[in-house]
Amino acid sequence: MITDFHAKYFAYEITKRCSSGSVEKLTAVLADEVGPGKTINPGPYRMAKGVEDANTYRVGHPLAQRVLARARELEPEPADVVLDYAGSGKNIAILEPLRGRSGWLACAHVSMSALESEDQLVFAGVSDDGEAMDQAQCRRLFDLPAEAGAPRRVPDAVAAQMDHTLTAHRQALLAEMTARDGRSFDTEMDKLDRWAEDRRDSLKAELADMDEALKEAKRQARFAPTLPEKLERQRAARKLEEKREVAWRAYDEASRDIDRQKDELLDEIGRRLGQRVDQTPLFAMRWRLA
Repeated sequence: MITDFHAKYFAYEITKRCSSGSVEKLTAVLADEVGPGKTINPGPYRMAKGVEDANTYRVGHPLAQRVLARARELEPEPADVVLDYAGSGKNIAILEPLRGRSGWLACAHVSMSALESEDQLVFAGVSDDGEAMDQAQCRRLFDLPAEAGAPRRVPDAVAAQMDHTLTAHRQALLAEMTARDGRSFDTEMDKLDRWAEDRRDSLKAELADMDEALKEAKRQARFAPTLPEKLERQRAARKLEEKREVAWRAYDEASRDIDRQKDELLDEIGRRLGQRVDQTPLFAMRWRLA
């Protein structure tokens, strides 16, 4: 059985702006209701490659988007949730220490924006004997069938502890994103510097070739045996000088263009640098691992 807590978790997990878990988790939350005025095929649906006897179900499908939207809008109140580890047929080593125990769990959605945008789900879990649960343990609880029971009120002390844990996880995610953005900035600047250096070297090599050709043309003009030949070779040297002047102007313009591109990159990064972090509580539940 899938609870509203599972449905909301899966909906946010699948649609967050980063790598997510298997889409197959959504199969348990599929709805066969299309709704009036909609042109969505009511089914059947399957999630597999090469499906011929059913509609292919995927996250981008209108029905999937409808189901995800409905699941995200759920507002489950804190309640007892019994997670059936024994009957699941699964062997999840990280959950073994929690068998027969109970506690509290809270989940929040963290949206971060800076150079890039990213969504993450963060958890705070604690057993009744005060042992903190790590993020992996919290996530793996949702791989188990469960049944929701009576509503429960989160004790103030537990709520404060879980809020503190969620804040710590959010700050850790922000620190990771800041460090990642810093590395991305360094990478982009290195790429631009290498491109600028290669372009300048190419232009300098072209100018050096022109200088050598001009020197050779003037040398030939000096050693020409007759005046008509000197005149002809001086005119050829003059044309080379004109080409070199054009090339130098192109070099100067290219250098200014490189500097403009660097300034544009710095300005763009400066505009996107203001970090924005939003944290939205999703749910809290009283768990028991049977």
